[in-house]
Amino acid sequence: MEKGAPLPDKPWGGRFQEATDEEVLAYTESISFDQTLWRQDIRGSGAHAKMLVKVGILTGEEGDAILLGLSEIAEEFEKGTFPVRPELEDIHMNIERRLFEKIGTPAHKLHTARSRNDQVALDLRLYVVDEASALVGLLRDLLDVILEKAEGGVDLLMPGYTHLQPAQPITGGYYYLCHAERLLRDLDRVKDVRRRAGISPLGSGALAGTTFPIDRHYVADLLGLQGITGNGLDAVSDRDFAADFLHALSLLMVHLSQWAEEWILWSTSEFSVLEIPDRYMTGSSMMPQKKNPDILELTRGRAGRVLGDYVSLMTLLKALPGGYNRDLQEDKEQLFDAVSVGKRAVSMMTSLCGQARLKEEKLRSRLSSGGLLATDMAEDLVRMGVPFREAHAIVGRIVAHSDKLGLSLSEMSDEDLSRFYEGFPKGYAKCLTPEMAVSRRNHPGGPARERVLERISAIRSILAEFR
Repeated sequence: MEKGAPLPDKPWGGRFQEATDEEVLAYTESISFDQTLWRQDIRGSGAHAKMLVKVGILTGEEGDAILLGLSEIAEEFEKGTFPVRPELEDIHMNIERRLFEKIGTPAHKLHTARSRNDQVALDLRLYVVDEASALVGLLRDLLDVILEKAEGGVDLLMPGYTHLQPAQPITGGYYYLCHAERLLRDLDRVKDVRRRAGISPLGSGALAGTTFPIDRHYVADLLGLQGITGNGLDAVSDRDFAADFLHALSLLMVHLSQWAEEWILWSTSEFSVLEIPDRYMTGSSMMPQKKNPDILELTRGRAGRVLGDYVSLMTLLKALPGGYNRDLQEDKEQLFDAVSVGKRAVSMMTSLCGQARLKEEKLRSRLSSGGLLATDMAEDLVRMGVPFREAHAIVGRIVAHSDKLGLSLSEMSDEDLSRFYEGFPKGYAKCLTPEMAVSRRNHPGGPARERVLERISAIRSILAEFR
């Protein structure tokens, strides 16, 4: 096939009378980071070529040559042998020039009815769809591990904390479900990001489409997308889907950071209720005794990094006029970084969650904390006819008295209790147990054994529908 004459290094070079300054080249290039999009660019170009053949702009022979050349380029990327040329600015022109070197003139025709504006918008959408799908899989894996832990801990009694203070008895199963609920919301957000990103902007051109008889829906179908964008001026500048993904990733990292902070505290000698295997800990270069939860600390720290990526993109977008602006070149590094950090954090927490162990004996010993059953006592007083605010005050005084005696509420004598309220039944305090406190809370969302198992089953059913 005829090779044809090479084009200028720049796709816009015909208009200019002198070469681009080297400093400008270095300042404006994006190939150093947007080569991440090579898979999506090749997929999009392949679909575009098939559409050009379908509408008669390319011959079948030209289309086949383009598809074969793109396949060979993909193989070069896979092997790490693709010759990246910074002077060609970006991944799109690098692939197009390499295609010309392989197949000649048909490569010059591939960009018909297409602009780099709608091309990069498509690539970025495909990237978000691909990475959101990958993250859905990782989150499902993490949730599977959490649900296994919840099921295994359904009878493990432990204190639940508020303000880092022991509050009420719960179970390990109920505790793990707290994290499952947060991550289930994250999963739903990521799935929604995938849905909103999954439309094709190709055919929008630079901003106002093309005079060629293109078939945009055909391209969308080839790419497995759900439809097409409705306005070219909007489509080439829309990065809402990227902001949506960064928002979802930011909340995900916040949830992982909260979990990490909790487990950092719980693994300390002061709490000592969580055991992390040595292979997930690190040491000190100076202090031989140290075992540090560095992966949890890094997860906590990287949450701030992803939040920064989100703020950076939103700041970039906040004052852009309509249509494409070169500022949008700066949308990718934040997105790529947040996706990488988020995926690695989820994978790491999946491994850690599967191997870490709540110390049952330590947690049970914490159940003797004086006030854990105070809410139960106050609610029992209400059943005896005492208004809740009065019951609250009565029990508060009982707790203060029990603290002075060094006793738990369940160890209080009938005589002691009657000093504060004469209506307590004989032997009432001995009925106050953590097991009772948990089992009595048998409403939806409560910690009773059957409710926890019911919710585990419900979440598993929800996960089975996520694809």
